[in-house]
Amino acid sequence: MADRVVVAVGTKRGLFLYESDRKRRTWKLRGPYLTGWQIYHAIIDTRRSPKVHAAAVSDVFASTTFSADLRAAKFTGAKKPPVPPKPLPAHEKFFKQWGISRAPRVWHIEPGRAKESGVLYAGTAPAGLFRSADSGKTWEPVSGLNDHPTRKKWMPGAGGMCCHTIQLDPADPKRMYVAISAAGAFRTDDGGKTWKPINTAVAKYPGAPKDSEVGSCVHKLLLHPAVPGRAYQQNHVGVYRTDDYGDTWNAIQMGLPTDYGFGLALDPNDPDTCYTVPLDPKDNYAYRATGGQFKVYRWNGPGKGWTGLSKGLPAEGAYLNVLREGMSSDSLDPCGVYVGTGTGQVFHSSDAGRSWAPLALYLPPVLSVSAAVV
Repeated sequence: MADRVVVAVGTKRGLFLYESDRKRRTWKLRGPYLTGWQIYHAIIDTRRSPKVHAAAVSDVFASTTFSADLRAAKFTGAKKPPVPPKPLPAHEKFFKQWGISRAPRVWHIEPGRAKESGVLYAGTAPAGLFRSADSGKTWEPVSGLNDHPTRKKWMPGAGGMCCHTIQLDPADPKRMYVAISAAGAFRTDDGGKTWKPINTAVAKYPGAPKDSEVGSCVHKLLLHPAVPGRAYQQNHVGVYRTDDYGDTWNAIQMGLPTDYGFGLALDPNDPDTCYTVPLDPKDNYAYRATGGQFKVYRWNGPGKGWTGLSKGLPAEGAYLNVLREGMSSDSLDPCGVYVGTGTGQVFHSSDAGRSWAPLALYLPPVLSVSAAVV
């Protein structure tokens, strides 16, 4: 039986690993690793011998992926990293207006299925999807998405145009999902050859054409592992749930202080539960917690609404932000929930959000949090 919980925390100054037993009361720090890199995302790969994979960005050394055996933590960079598509000329004015870097980025990395030994996926900015069949040594583009017929209509958000979500359907080996800011969500049912935009009834990104099948700014999308077809997304405008593989979406944000946020986490034991951190987008997009009181909100299912969870979290002057990779959950029962902030704190709950405690307080700004039981 797996007896350890590992939390990978990616920051603007390297990767930190925290380990605990199944009680999750005390934590041991390992690292930092990759200290010259911004770790946009890191994830624990639990297939066979556990590994850790990281999407890394440097203003000096460009962007690449790193992988290591979890125990030894000796990282090796990709020999042939993902090379994102070039920016569209139509986006140049937007990049200048918002001061967004045009430099290529690897935003997200996702292990393949249990039987796909060595398979990894990566998402990039400008938006692209890549696949590795050799545990991250070399990467090849998934042309069915990267050359999608709607690509000329994709728009960058304030963070650029990034493929930040990759989700593999646990029941269908040919079905997977991606989410792109600010193009929307896409699904393939044929192993990546063709992709269908799945944005019906989702609010459009401000300025996007109303009659287009793309133009939704998804901030994060997660599949529930126990219920086929069920997924949740935190959008630029709202929180949504689908029960038909993304063909239609239902807004569920009513009861939140704002409909804006980035982070999203699920309870693997309860398909009717999701977690998010609403942010205030009004203050020149400062992306900070509303009202100066840091709360995680839990959706309790249809007809039950949202509950603000704050026991153990800072209550005053807590203008904290949580980015799109900044929330995670583990697979224990009750599940653990983990939240990282842009001011270097990581908070965790070992009782499905009812109470919270600091896991780390003095890290560099946190870009990603990912938990696994190994």
